[in-house]
Amino acid sequence: MIDIGDSPSLYKMCEEDTTFDYQRDDFARSLFHTLNDKDSKLHILIGSRKFTEGWSSWRVSTMGLLNMGRGEGSQIIQLFGRGVRLKGRDYSLKRSTPGQRPKGIHLDKLETLNIFGVRADYMATFKQYLEDEGIAPSDEILELNFETRPNLPATKLKTLKLKDGYKDNQKHGFKRVHFPELYQVSAEFEGKIKLPHVKLDLYPKLESINTNRKGDNTPVNVRFEGKLDYKVISAFDFERLYLAVQDYKLQRGWSNLRLDKQRLMDFCLGNSGFSNKWYTLLIPKSELDIKQFSDVKKQEDIMLRLLLDYTERFYNALKNAYKGQFYQVTQVQEDDPGMIKMYHFEIEESDDGLDYAQRLEQLQDIVAQGDIGKAKEWNAPGMVAVTFDKHLYYPLLSIEKNADLPLKMRPMAFDAPSEITFIQDLEAFIETPKGQDIIGDKSLYLLRNADTKSKGLGFATAGNFYPDFLLWLVDDKTGKQWLSLIDPKGIRNLNLDDAKFGLYSEIKALEPKLADKDLSLSAFIVSETLHSDLINVSEPKDKLEERNVLFMEDTGPVYLEKLFRKMVA
Repeated sequence: MIDIGDSPSLYKMCEEDTTFDYQRDDFARSLFHTLNDKDSKLHILIGSRKFTEGWSSWRVSTMGLLNMGRGEGSQIIQLFGRGVRLKGRDYSLKRSTPGQRPKGIHLDKLETLNIFGVRADYMATFKQYLEDEGIAPSDEILELNFETRPNLPATKLKTLKLKDGYKDNQKHGFKRVHFPELYQVSAEFEGKIKLPHVKLDLYPKLESINTNRKGDNTPVNVRFEGKLDYKVISAFDFERLYLAVQDYKLQRGWSNLRLDKQRLMDFCLGNSGFSNKWYTLLIPKSELDIKQFSDVKKQEDIMLRLLLDYTERFYNALKNAYKGQFYQVTQVQEDDPGMIKMYHFEIEESDDGLDYAQRLEQLQDIVAQGDIGKAKEWNAPGMVAVTFDKHLYYPLLSIEKNADLPLKMRPMAFDAPSEITFIQDLEAFIETPKGQDIIGDKSLYLLRNADTKSKGLGFATAGNFYPDFLLWLVDDKTGKQWLSLIDPKGIRNLNLDDAKFGLYSEIKALEPKLADKDLSLSAFIVSETLHSDLINVSEPKDKLEERNVLFMEDTGPVYLEKLFRKMVA
């Protein structure tokens, strides 16, 4: 199909040329709109700059640019946007990873967007830009697919998953079947969810920007808890607040949440039965004084921050209450999406790059032979390689933070040093007499949890929290299994209202709903942050341990002993 800018002139030329066959149809369906039909006969579009924006198709495979200069960069980027879309496996809208592709059918070629240019100066500029950003051209890269080795036990390990059809956009998903009103709990969930509470601490911010202001010099550890005055709230611009919440809803993709400006006003003014107990505001008392109109605007901004936080917590509470009914016990399989089957390396064709390629090929041979002992001895500068015989596959490969290596890899097994420390502590602990005494005759297994909805085990109630590790203890005689979700992380800036700190209780509430007496659930946060460095938490360490928050500063033998004793309690 060719788009003609001046179609009347073309039609006139056709009329004048008696040797040219043509047909005109003023009432036919637009040919362009048949592009996405299954039986579409359109295979080529030609149209100058006509097709740079305003349409979408999964079919685009190749683009050609003719006479496009470097001054038209923004238009070309828009044009590229028409081509990067594709349906993807399981409607993922993403290109497949090397580990997902069946061998021999060259799916990567089918998913590649090809771009060529004729007298198109911009293509050279664009290629140079990619090189400046560290993206090497494909003809200067070696590709290596590194297959991992599964290490599953004979015992079928139990885990959790949401039943098929109940994810957000699926047939029975929350977005498809529930349409909650803003801040109103439907009868179905009445009494089944704990209404969220928002805490906003403005002291750190005010201390950093307002050190010279005279007024209330309340010490940081004696913070004033204030409330916004209803008289001041009545002067807020509720049109602005409503539109901001509406925009926040659209950004988050909450298409089923119904907003109403009057309901929002009633909620803020305490006319909906909530009063003002839904939030805690820590703020110097002097900051609540109204001396000029800008002070009203300042408090309006505070209300907006409270509303956005509360809206997210409210929506996730309803979503989790719904999803929580449909978790089921399942078994870890070799084809489980959380099991990394392959690492994909892109290696520069340089001397250093070739050296790393050779090292990786040596490790791959060792792994293929199943020699765990030799695999543990392998190392390469700037790379992390963990071979733990209790993990469900090996090796666990990653790149050290800030390492300047002649290669890129995906996926990476680790996101933070705390995850590596946890595995090293665990590996050492189970070899000690204390560790062997606590674990006894139970078998131990570990799996690095994936951090995406499509692959990992996560919980909406904890802010879409995907703990880093799944840890099992299994009594092979009785069949009893203990599954613990463990997240080693820094918690310096978190406060106890953060949803992640509530997973330990949420997972216990889920346990009886699964109706499996041989499965016990627990969850832990293992903090790499020193207790003395916590900014927003004043509770002593023993109180935090009651919430299953443990500290690496206590050393592996200490915090892991506490973890295992709590796990099997």
